Amino acid sequence: ADATVPAPLRGTYAAFTVSSAGTRHLRALAAAGIDTIHLLPVFDYATVPEDRAAQSVPDIPSDASPFSRRPQAAITAVADSDAYNWGYDPYHWMAPEGSYAREGHQDGGARTREMREMIGALHGMGLQVILDQVYNHTAACGQDPHSVLDKVVPGYYHRLDAVGTVTSSACCANTATENAMCERLMIDSVVRWARWYRVDGFRFDLMGHHPRAVMERVRAALN
Repeated sequence: ADATVPAPLRGTYAAFTVSSAGTRHLRALAAAGIDTIHLLPVFDYATVPEDRAAQSVPDIPSDASPFSRRPQAAITAVADSDAYNWGYDPYHWMAPEGSYAREGHQDGGARTREMREMIGALHGMGLQVILDQVYNHTAACGQDPHSVLDKVVPGYYHRLDAVGTVTSSACCANTATENAMCERLMIDSVVRWARWYRVDGFRFDLMGHHPRAVMERVRAALN
């Protein structure tokens, strides 16, 4: 919504690399003593179509009163295919989310380069970058089109209950980071973000779903 950002860059990683009202405000915050910015999930998540042509835009009635249900109804009608989501539905933990890349840059290495440039720009403003990481569940499991881990080793990477059903106390398919290779995937992913993207720290969503010993090994790997 920042009109001082060139239109093709709005809503993208690249928006952080240009002079705009938003980046000037971030610099002012840094000058005032704020030293860290925390980003909601920017790993590849499942909900938002990465091709902007496939994204729906809600038709919100301009004459609706503040008490009307019509705006919410318009948003709900396209919620499954619009560009808005918090990002807590992991698809690929080790790749940047493509919907934040510039048009035509969703595939291949372009999204990686643009995310690195964003982090570099934030560092240049004097800000550390914290990523919100979601390893406690995945967007899907089994034969779902967004299932990834069950296509590697079926039934291994997700936590099962006593009758073999995938648990979902974390909202979706819980991961089983108590299993050695699921733990390894988590640790390798975190180290990758720190080493290849120069991320300064991490916030772990629902960290209590992971064994304490696993989190200690994550900490040791980052050290």
